[in-house]
Amino acid sequence: MSVFKNQYFPSIEPASSMLVFLHGYNNTRDEMRPTYEYLQQKLPGLAIVAPEGSNESLKEPGRKSWYKVSGFDHEKKRRLEETPVEEIARIYNQAAPALAETAESMNRYIDEIQRRYGFTDDKTYIAGFSQGAMLAIWTALIRQRRLAGCFSFSGLAAANDFLDDRIVSRPQIYLLHGKEDDKVLFKCMNFTADWLKREKIPVIAKAFDGLDHQISHEELDFTVDVIKNG
Repeated sequence: MSVFKNQYFPSIEPASSMLVFLHGYNNTRDEMRPTYEYLQQKLPGLAIVAPEGSNESLKEPGRKSWYKVSGFDHEKKRRLEETPVEEIARIYNQAAPALAETAESMNRYIDEIQRRYGFTDDKTYIAGFSQGAMLAIWTALIRQRRLAGCFSFSGLAAANDFLDDRIVSRPQIYLLHGKEDDKVLFKCMNFTADWLKREKIPVIAKAFDGLDHQISHEELDFTVDVIKNG
């Protein structure tokens, strides 16, 4: 049985595909609900599954995360523009054990919901925001079967030094990132794209002017177009 609580948003029309959407750090599914509703308005045949992180916030009860990040970057150097992206990557390497364990759990969860709702990998997409995007990339790449695609909103290939020898699948990855992001810096997008290319993983990276650490309708419209034409 999965360790993740599940919320299912059935498609408005007969379902043609399913999107597993992972919320961000210290986030809630209710806060993400407008995102799900927007996607389904644009794509009525899309079913959305919203799992919930199993880590409870100590500072803000009710908020969840996928894995703990406190304790390895007290100075928040990963958010400073002057920090080289290579150093940011080394900071995130410390999250490797938690990412690996959570990604394995997420793949078991995906297997469960596919059986429950009748979807196969070629009709299953995964997406995530921020910390959820980092987990989505790991989940997609270590999965035994190839998913239809992976959307990373304001994320990066975290702990990539540990991920590179665990890669099993090479699905299409879409990196969507705001140029004004002050949480997961924009330069992380190009770092991730370059790493994915070296690993021979197909990637499309799209930058968005004036966007900070959030999901825009423009990004969601791009996602809809990809799934509609997939």
